Amino acid sequence: MGHWHQMYRRPARAERLEVQNGEARFESLMAKKLSEKDRKFAESLKRQFEDGGKLSPKQIECIERMEQRYSPESQLKRERWAQSYKAEHRPTALICANYYVTTMYFRDLSVKIATDEDFVPTEKQFNALTKNKYAQKAIKAATEPPAFPVGSLCKVRANYNLVSNRELHNQIGLVTVNHPVGLHASSTLLINGVQVKLEDRCLKAAKKKK
Repeated sequence: MGHWHQMYRRPARAERLEVQNGEARFESLMAKKLSEKDRKFAESLKRQFEDGGKLSPKQIECIERMEQRYSPESQLKRERWAQSYKAEHRPTALICANYYVTTMYFRDLSVKIATDEDFVPTEKQFNALTKNKYAQKAIKAATEPPAFPVGSLCKVRANYNLVSNRELHNQIGLVTVNHPVGLHASSTLLINGVQVKLEDRCLKAAKKKK
């Protein structure tokens, strides 16, 4: 029996430390405009502190991080970012959000950006959403002039990797609509009386007859 207990000892209780000025710090923290998640966590730590006046080192670190996050300096930085986002960055965020809602990545964040005009992502969230290589492709597709403007005559490339329908290869089409969304801009063409949507990389300019 003793050997069994030696093999499966209970984990040691985490070290508990005094929280300097704990009562005043919690009072100050709880008076701030905390997020719902942070408020619930702070209330839990406050109850534990009131039970014995001590918390674990990790819990004290959490308090310190929240104090920093809700300091006047951090609050001012967030307010300035919110103003900058609404004035300059939201169109870029929308482009990326409209792409990512069709994927499995950044989905919750993208839905919030796309559906709530008042929602402001953190600067870190914005950078993660818009600075990666896929986002940059989506931004390029949405903001650059169309490669084949409406009214252009195009020829479908005879490339099976791009166009799986062999009957479309080398066909001439008239561009009727541009679609500057996704990783690659697309166009709708009228080919032999039928509307066909293809990515612009599947097309090339039709040579004018002399």
